[in-house]
Amino acid sequence: MLDWLNEDQRALRDMAISFAQKEVEPLANQIDIEERTPDSLIAKAAEFGLFGLYTPPEYGGSGADIVSVCLVVEEIAKASPAFAGALTVQMVLCPKTVEILGTEEQKQRLLPLSASGERLMAYSQSEPAGAANVASHLTKLEPDGDGWRIDGSKLFCTQSVAKSYLVMCKTRNHEGQVGYGCILVEQEAEGFEVLPYEHKLGWRGTNTGPISLNNVRIENDGILGDVLTGGFSHRAANHANVLAHAATSLGCAQGMFDKTLEYVKERQLYGKGMYELQPLSYWLAEAHAKLAACRALLYSNARAFDNDAMEPAMGSVCKAYIGDTAFEICSKLLQMWGGSGIMDSTGVNRYMRDAKAKCIAEGASEMHYTIIANQLLHGVPSLARPADSGAEK
Repeated sequence: MLDWLNEDQRALRDMAISFAQKEVEPLANQIDIEERTPDSLIAKAAEFGLFGLYTPPEYGGSGADIVSVCLVVEEIAKASPAFAGALTVQMVLCPKTVEILGTEEQKQRLLPLSASGERLMAYSQSEPAGAANVASHLTKLEPDGDGWRIDGSKLFCTQSVAKSYLVMCKTRNHEGQVGYGCILVEQEAEGFEVLPYEHKLGWRGTNTGPISLNNVRIENDGILGDVLTGGFSHRAANHANVLAHAATSLGCAQGMFDKTLEYVKERQLYGKGMYELQPLSYWLAEAHAKLAACRALLYSNARAFDNDAMEPAMGSVCKAYIGDTAFEICSKLLQMWGGSGIMDSTGVNRYMRDAKAKCIAEGASEMHYTIIANQLLHGVPSLARPADSGAEK
């Protein structure tokens, strides 16, 4: 499968396989149990050029396409879906948002440091009043003399160890017009605080937690894109991001499958090979078929995305369907491990937990199915903007 890959894509996949096996796999259980990614692994990821994989060469990256990103993420997710998921934020969502919205000065200032792994970035949108329903968000940016002030709080900010934060919030310009913008906030800014990390079911080691912004001063170079529309003007970054996260789910399920297949082949049960039990062999065959279907769905759309030909809402189709299917596969395969499967020492139950986390993180499946329904019924795949929803003026 994927016999259409070019030489560069194959080389990147081979690199990712080596990195995953040598650097990630030995630490995968530790990341999950300790809920922390070792600094040594982050440094190795930077050494392999992973943070700059999707960043253009003129800003210190490799300029790889989204197919390559998905290949790399899938292989790493086979070892640690949590670490792969954290990487997608650094590989795709944050740098691509800066690339799309930023001025040349902002791109030159931010992207080389991001590509080298010297300054990690975080993307923060969710709020207690509503995750994707931005009309209910309370974090606001207001004019303040020749600059701005931002107040509010955010939930579930992944990579809370980051130094630079892309914060989505309601905005008001100097003329009194309201909108939804993308604001760059530096960790060292006065009034900015990273609150204690959350303990999570899955996707551990990604340092997810709330952030607080108390009257934080923002200069003009901290506004990414138009102050009224920046929060909506980087859809290409979001589309690429959901494809990368679908690749994480695919790799998660494939990693669980590979470990389960090896386990079943080796284990004796009731006096014969475990694989001879008909229900188990059926479950394996069914999982294999679903993985093949998900891989075809993902990479056909990744190729279309790279050619500016992906149909509306297909990113959401990939994210929701592959995410849900991955959880279904992992749950079924975990059953085949019996009591060993629920022991942390075997390192397999984390796949099921990570798969479930991926059904919620980066937009819950229900949100993505809403996007798909809007496209089918109204020809508009996006969720409502604040102005469309009676947002506060």
